[in-house]
Amino acid sequence: MSFFESERLRFRALEPDDAERMAELLNDPRVRRFLDHRVFPLTTAAERTFLEGLGAGTGPKTDVIFGVTLPNDDALIGASGLHHIHPVSRMAEWGLLVEPDHWGYGYGQEIGVRMLRYAFEDLNLNRVYLRVNVGHPAGVRAYEAAGFIKEGLLRQTTWLEGRYHDTFVMAALRDEWRPPTRKKRR
Repeated sequence: MSFFESERLRFRALEPDDAERMAELLNDPRVRRFLDHRVFPLTTAAERTFLEGLGAGTGPKTDVIFGVTLPNDDALIGASGLHHIHPVSRMAEWGLLVEPDHWGYGYGQEIGVRMLRYAFEDLNLNRVYLRVNVGHPAGVRAYEAAGFIKEGLLRQTTWLEGRYHDTFVMAALRDEWRPPTRKKRR
């Protein structure tokens, strides 16, 4: 069941039954290289426990994560979430994961736009930020196209492939953000 939609995608709650697929995506070396500090393997059991905790409804809600699917298929092509939601400062960190077979279709930008709309209009957040490896130019372009602005550089934050890499901090502010106009795809 869809929680909300974008032009080409559906966003739904992640279920414990999604644990195997999520562990598969999070362990994929092509995906893992762009995730912060993902150097240990993730088991399906650990992911199931995490997903069960998301839906438990106990305690303060500081994370909301959606599974992302194509319109006519419930199979996950990715996930996106707002993490460390701070109710007083009204800010959160955004995260995104898209299956490599679906890279290059503009889904990162589309997911970013929809998640920012949810953050600002539904959750009443003021600031959404992210961290992205400087060596991930496609990600940086997608985030800029969604409305994020580079705010700073964190030097040598991630150990990857035998050396340290820098990280951009990017953010979108509620009073500055305007949904980008989308060009029609051929």
